[in-house]
Amino acid sequence: MMRYGSVALAGFLLLGSCVPWTVRPINQTDSASGQARSFDAVRYVDSIWDSKVLPTVAASAVDLREALKARRPGYLLVKGEGRVLRVDTSSRSGLMLVDLAPYDGRADAAIQIGPVIRGTVLRDALPFIQFSQFVNQLEFARVGNVLNDRVVRSVLVSLPKAGLEGSVVFFSGASSQPAANELPEIVPVTLVVKEKV
Repeated sequence: MMRYGSVALAGFLLLGSCVPWTVRPINQTDSASGQARSFDAVRYVDSIWDSKVLPTVAASAVDLREALKARRPGYLLVKGEGRVLRVDTSSRSGLMLVDLAPYDGRADAAIQIGPVIRGTVLRDALPFIQFSQFVNQLEFARVGNVLNDRVVRSVLVSLPKAGLEGSVVFFSGASSQPAANELPEIVPVTLVVKEKV
């Protein structure tokens, strides 16, 4: 009987000395995986806006009218000239409807003018931003949101939304190929308003 008690006691002591799991604080940084690192999307976007975003759009944007004819699928960097037909600010996702040159009086595209920019088309059209660069979907989503915020702060902040009808605008930015009978929506990276025609 004594022998069985000694064996049981030894077994309990052995189990007690083994820790079958590791307790680690949730916010502890794992230096090997980097999974708990802090990611600052604003700092990231600020670091690439002038050095990568603007030069890439300037170098790679294709004429919007030609892109629409080619019907290339996916996300595109585009540029063009258009005459403003109407500005719709009935919602916070404001749109400027433009007639692309040569002018025929019909809307060919819509430029997002905020203050809310919808979607992630700018992020997805930039070839140097890939999901694999980020730890998870949340970081990737944050980059898309901050890029949109940067458009509002840098490109649209001084846009006079009243009295734009009839003005000529020169734009570059990102779009996706629209479905049939839909206007392409451009997220502008540059937007210059010229004289009325």
